[in-house]
Amino acid sequence: MAGTTIVTYSSNHDGSINFYKNPNHYQDPRYLNDAAWVKSESKKLLATTQTLEIPTTFDEKAAQIISKITIE
Repeated sequence: MAGTTIVTYSSNHDGSINFYKNPNHYQDPRYLNDAAWVKSESKKLLATTQTLEIPTTFDEKAAQIISKITIE
Protein backbone atom coordinates (compact mmCIF):
# COMPACT_ATOMS: atom_id res chain seq x y z
CA MET A 1 0.00 0.00 0.00
CA ALA A 2 1.01 3.58 -0.52
CA GLY A 3 2.32 5.67 2.35
CA THR A 4 -0.67 8.02 2.31
CA THR A 5 -4.08 6.72 3.27
CA ILE A 6 -7.48 7.97 2.23
CA VAL A 7 -10.20 7.65 4.82
CA THR A 8 -13.51 6.49 3.38
CA TYR A 9 -16.76 5.87 5.19
CA SER A 10 -20.28 4.73 4.46
CA SER A 11 -23.41 5.24 6.49
CA ASN A 12 -25.28 2.32 7.98
CA HIS A 13 -28.35 4.58 8.37
CA ASP A 14 -28.56 3.65 12.05
CA GLY A 15 -26.28 6.20 13.70
CA SER A 16 -23.09 4.39 12.78
CA ILE A 17 -20.62 4.41 9.89
CA ASN A 18 -18.26 1.87 8.37
CA PHE A 19 -14.75 3.34 8.39
CA TYR A 20 -12.24 2.17 5.75
CA LYS A 21 -8.59 2.99 5.10
CA ASN A 22 -7.82 2.92 1.39
CA PRO A 23 -4.49 3.55 -0.32
CA ASN A 24 -4.44 6.86 -2.19
CA HIS A 25 -3.39 5.13 -5.42
CA TYR A 26 -2.89 1.64 -6.80
CA GLN A 27 0.46 1.75 -8.60
CA ASP A 28 1.73 -1.68 -7.66
CA PRO A 29 1.94 -3.73 -10.90
CA ARG A 30 0.55 -6.73 -9.04
CA TYR A 31 -2.89 -5.07 -9.26
CA LEU A 32 -2.78 -5.82 -12.99
CA ASN A 33 -0.91 -9.11 -12.99
CA ASP A 34 -1.64 -11.07 -9.82
CA ALA A 35 -5.31 -11.79 -9.12
CA ALA A 36 -4.50 -13.82 -5.99
CA TRP A 37 -2.53 -10.90 -4.53
CA VAL A 38 -5.34 -8.45 -5.33
CA LYS A 39 -7.83 -10.74 -3.61
CA SER A 40 -5.56 -10.97 -0.56
CA GLU A 41 -5.09 -7.19 -0.39
CA SER A 42 -8.84 -6.65 -0.78
CA LYS A 43 -9.53 -9.04 2.08
CA LYS A 44 -7.03 -7.12 4.24
CA LEU A 45 -8.83 -3.84 3.52
CA LEU A 46 -12.21 -5.36 4.37
CA ALA A 47 -10.84 -7.00 7.51
CA THR A 48 -9.69 -3.63 8.86
CA THR A 49 -13.10 -1.99 8.43
CA GLN A 50 -14.35 -0.52 11.68
CA THR A 51 -17.91 0.33 12.62
CA LEU A 52 -18.04 3.61 14.54
CA GLU A 53 -21.03 4.92 16.45
CA ILE A 54 -21.77 8.59 15.80
CA PRO A 55 -23.02 10.22 18.99
CA THR A 56 -26.18 12.30 18.62
CA THR A 57 -25.87 14.03 21.98
CA PHE A 58 -25.54 17.51 20.49
CA ASP A 59 -27.75 17.22 17.39
CA GLU A 60 -30.17 19.96 18.55
CA LYS A 61 -27.37 22.40 19.39
CA ALA A 62 -25.61 21.64 16.11
CA ALA A 63 -28.86 22.28 14.21
CA GLN A 64 -29.24 25.64 15.96
CA ILE A 65 -25.70 26.68 15.03
CA ILE A 66 -26.02 25.47 11.44
CA SER A 67 -29.30 27.34 10.98
CA LYS A 68 -27.47 30.63 11.73
CA ILE A 69 -24.79 30.12 9.06
CA THR A 70 -25.19 32.33 6.02
CA ILE A 71 -23.36 31.53 2.80
CA GLU A 72 -22.90 34.47 0.49
